This record gives sequence, C-alpha cells and structure tokens, in this order.
Amino acid sequence: MSTVHLAEVCDEDGAFKMVALKRLLPAVAARKEMSQSFVHEASLMRHLHQRNIPQTYETGEFDGVYFIAMEFVPGPTLKELIEHCGQTIGTVPIEITLNLVAQICEALDHAHNQCDEHGKPLGIIHRDISPGNLIVSESGLVKLIDFGLAKATISSVETGEGVIKGKFNYVAPEYLSGKLDARVDLWALGVVMYELLTSRRLFDGGDVFETITRVRKLPIPRPSRANPRVPPNLDEIVMTALERDPNRRWQTAADMREALLGVIEAPGNNVDNPHVIDWVNWVFTQKPGTEASGVSKLISLTTPAPIDEAGGGDGNREMGWLRRMFAPRTRR
Repeated sequence: MSTVHLAEVCDEDGAFKMVALKRLLPAVAARKEMSQSFVHEASLMRHLHQRNIPQTYETGEFDGVYFIAMEFVPGPTLKELIEHCGQTIGTVPIEITLNLVAQICEALDHAHNQCDEHGKPLGIIHRDISPGNLIVSESGLVKLIDFGLAKATISSVETGEGVIKGKFNYVAPEYLSGKLDARVDLWALGVVMYELLTSRRLFDGGDVFETITRVRKLPIPRPSRANPRVPPNLDEIVMTALERDPNRRWQTAADMREALLGVIEAPGNNVDNPHVIDWVNWVFTQKPGTEASGVSKLISLTTPAPIDEAGGGDGNREMGWLRRMFAPRTRR
C-alpha cells in the first residue's frame, strides 16, 4: 500500500539528515479504508517515543500524497540475519539472541502500555511482529518498524469480520478465531525467537491453509531439539511464549523480558549492544561453507586488556566467550 524512500530533510540550522519517507501509493489512497489506515498509523507513531521504535518526525498530506517522515535506520533485518546465519555459521548465538529479544520486549512493553496526551490507554497491538519488521541498527539497537497493521482502541478503522491481518506463520492461534489482545504479539515474538535460535521456520506450509493448520495443531518442538546449545530455562521461555492458550502464555512483554534477564544474568550471557553490532558486522563477512575467521580483529575491538591464553584472568574468560560466540555452527 506504500513505498519507502531515502530522503533528506534540512533542519533550522541548515544541516541535512537522512530520513525514511513512507508514501501512500496514489492508487491506494483513492480507497478510503486504505487512506484511513495510513493516517491511523501516522497518528499512532506520534505517540511512540522509545529507543527501540523509530522516531517519527512529521506526518501529513502534500499535493494529494499522504506521507510519514521517520528515522532512517540503516542495518539488516532479523530476517536477513537469520537467513545469512543459516547459510554460514548455523544459528544466531544464544548471547546475541537474548540481547535482541530483550530489546524487542522493551519496544512492545512501551507500545502496549502507551497512553495518549490525556492519559487514556491507546491499547496498541502491533499485529505484524516478524523478522522482516525488526532492524539491527548501527549502534546495536533493535528497531521495531511498520505499525501499518497495528490495532488500537483509538482507531476509527475497523477490521472486517473474519479478516486476519499479519503474516500467517506468526499469527497467534486465538487471533485466527477472532480473539485479539496484546498477547498475540508475544506469540509472534516466540516464533521469532525460535527462528533466531534454530535458523528454522516454525509453521511454514506449502500454502496458507497448511500454514494455518500448523499454527493451530502442529506439535511445537523445543528449540533445543534443533540446537542442543539452548539451555532448559531458555527453552521454557520460548515454549511459554508459544502456549496456544493465551492464559498460559506470557501475559505482558515486561514479564517475558524479566524471564530473559534471568537467563542473561548467567555467566557468559550478558552481551551489550556494541558487542551485538560487532558480531553482526562480523557475521556478514562470512561466506557459505567457510570457517569462522577474523576473530583476533574483533577481540582487539571488544577486549579492554591483553588476552593471556595461558592465564586464568579476565582476558581468558573473554577469550572463552568469544570462542563460543564465533565458533562455527553445524547446520541442521
């Protein structure tokens, strides 16, 4: 329904900065429901001010074209990251996955609990959480994009009865039956987390009907079955997100994030954002069928003290973490 362009904007001081300019296609704008949906997305974005959600600078209509000017976020999507890892090192390391998913929980917690200027809850549900809508920025921050399908209590745009919005392999089972609340986003995040840990798509079928059937009935395997490195407590977090009964699922994004922080606190699991982007930059230098290389270069960027492989100090612990982090993964 829209196109996104890289554009420049000049501020009051005469300096230029790059922005992402989303424009509603003219043919789509002629349809009232579509133009209302685009305006609705723009109104929602103005209420969202959190570091894991791109900032919205300006929205409006110019010469008959509806537009949203927002923060430009250069970097790969999680979809690109998962696919590249599957072709090279195998899977995204557990430490990196924990950091990424905890950040996504922060974005969802903000969106789900955001209020308008009068303090009224907006009731925002993203409805399209998927790897393609999550970007790893140049600072290592994950950015949740595309609120075009978001549902909110303030919306004047009604979804037709029986209409499901979102990608079917990430749609929660209860939403397929017409039930919708913020927990559908946590189901979708569970699917994303499974894919990060295994480099496998969970519910994809040969067609829409088969995919929906799998979402409703497929026995869901623990991530550790495809990736033995996944510890039991992380298995449980993913499987709780993927509970088909929403009452047994994580009830809030904050609850899920707290559980993740419990795993992150374990030795070797606490990775900061600079480490994340160093690793992302490194992994995209890897080619299919090649061994992991260039570790010493990244060590020099991330280790504050010289590494003594013969010793048992902090440097040696850092080396152990990097070896695990950059070890080639076997594809399964």
